[in-house]
Order: sequence, then structure tokens, then C-alpha cells
Amino acid sequence: MSDDLLDPALVREASRWLARLGRDDADHGDHAACDAWRRADPRHERVWRHLLELDGALRSVPAHAARSDLLARRAPLTRRQVLGLGAAALTLGALGYGGARQGLWQRQWADLATGVGEAATHTLADGTVLVLNTDTALDVDFNDRGREIRLHRGEVLVTTGHGDARPFRVRTRDGAVRPLGTRFTVRRTDRDTRVAVYQGAVSLRASGEARPVRLDAGHGAAFRAGRVGTPRPLTEEAPAWRRGQLVAERMTVAEFADELARYRHGLVQYQPEVAGLRVTGVFSLTDTDRALDALARALPVRVRHYTPLWIRIEKKD
Repeated sequence: MSDDLLDPALVREASRWLARLGRDDADHGDHAACDAWRRADPRHERVWRHLLELDGALRSVPAHAARSDLLARRAPLTRRQVLGLGAAALTLGALGYGGARQGLWQRQWADLATGVGEAATHTLADGTVLVLNTDTALDVDFNDRGREIRLHRGEVLVTTGHGDARPFRVRTRDGAVRPLGTRFTVRRTDRDTRVAVYQGAVSLRASGEARPVRLDAGHGAAFRAGRVGTPRPLTEEAPAWRRGQLVAERMTVAEFADELARYRHGLVQYQPEVAGLRVTGVFSLTDTDRALDALARALPVRVRHYTPLWIRIEKKD
């Protein structure tokens, strides 16, 4: 393998192309521009193929662990670092985890991002305050025509600023949320986008829909391309995750495990026999081991730790 294959500048450039093509709004022009870049220099094509091989290995990293610190650095990569990154990815793949594809690249090149179990607060130029929940990546695009937040993954709490007349919206692959002077959360999942309004109101417009839907304070709704779900009342005046808590009301073990997995590195699995058991209570998101211990005390289940990154909730003998 030649040294120019691992040239840090070319690795970073190829990574940007991979992240760009992995975005929801990537179109034919993006793919054509990437193809032109690959043809422009033989070294580009070699780096691209090497990165695709690495990307294939990284697909075995769990979705909620995808934005670990493997690619968090923005400093130039050395040959040793790139080789080490590939080795780390292949080691994780050997554990048999099923897979994320875009997470590492999204976190590396997003304007704002958090890792698993992290939260971060950012104040934008217009006074809007963003609080990023765990495992979140988004871009900020402010220009003369408007202000847009593009949420690629995860969840964000938005408190809009005042005194800026430019249109403001939060966009996901499923559509757009336009605030009407408000405080609200937007969460992107594998299936849909979920919005909860705590102050003011928002206008939801699903992709492919001409007519927006108004959502007032104290209500939440999910939407995906072509459809906005029925609004439902919220049970709290602020998102519980801001307090580091998971509030469960007759939540199934399957739902509990999936939610807790967002805040914990590795796999959180459960036996089919316990998936439908329901639990009510307040659990810690800052100490997920404590939350799992509390679950085991509340239900006839046990938590078995197979490795530090692999646990399973099982029926108690």
C-alpha cells in the first residue's frame, strides 16, 4: 500500500464526499460531482476505494455507538491513525454487532454533534438556543433568505430567538418544522420524525404534503413523508432527558431497552419472553447501569452482561 493512499488531506476529502452522498438530500448532481472528483486523479480513486472498504467494516458498529470517538478528531490523520481506525472497526465487527452505516461520517462532518450519552448547548447568532441530546448530528445554515437547521440524526431542543425576521425551520428527511415563537423538540428515528411543543406552536409540513399542520403547546406528533400523525397531549412541561431521566409509563421492556440504548455504548438486547412486560417509573439516563438494576428490581427479569459492550435483559429463573 503506497503512502499517498493514506495522505491525510485526501482521506479527509474523500470522507467529506462519503458524508455528502450519505445525506438524505443527496441528488444526482452530488453523485456526478463525486464521480468527477474520483476521475480527476488516480489517487482520488484509490483513497475512495480504501474508504469504502473501511466504511463496510464500520457498518458492523451499533447505530447508537456509531459516533464514538473513532472519528471525532478533526486533526490530520497519520498513517498509523488510519490503520488503527481500520483495525478498531474490524475488531468491533468481529463481535457480531448489526449495523450502522452513516453515523461515524455524520458526526465527523456535522456542524454540531454529540456522542453517545453526551448533551451540549449552543447559542446561534440569532439568539436561538439548541440543546443536543445524545447521539445527535445537525447542520446550521443561516443566510440572507432564511435560517435552517438540518437534523441528520438524534434529537434537539430548540428555543427560538427573537427579533430576526428571516424564516426559520428545522428540516429532516420526513419534512420541516416551522416554529411560531416557541420551544420544542425534534427527534429523528428510523421510522419517522417526532415533535413535542412546550411553548408557543409549530407548523408541521410532511414531505409531499402541500398543507401544513399546526401543533400547539402541550402536544406532540410524529410525521413522515406524506403523513402527519394525530397530535397527542404531553405528560410533562419539559423533556425529561434534560434532567437526565427516562420517565416510563407502562413502557414495555422492548421500548425501555431501545430508549436506554441511545444513551449507552454497545448492544442492549432482550429475550422475546420479556419484551412485552411493562414498567412504570423514573430511571437514570446518566447512569444506565443503575437504570438496568432498577428495572431488574421492578420486574421478574435479570440483566446479564456478556461483555462490557453487550448486555441482555432475560427472564429471571
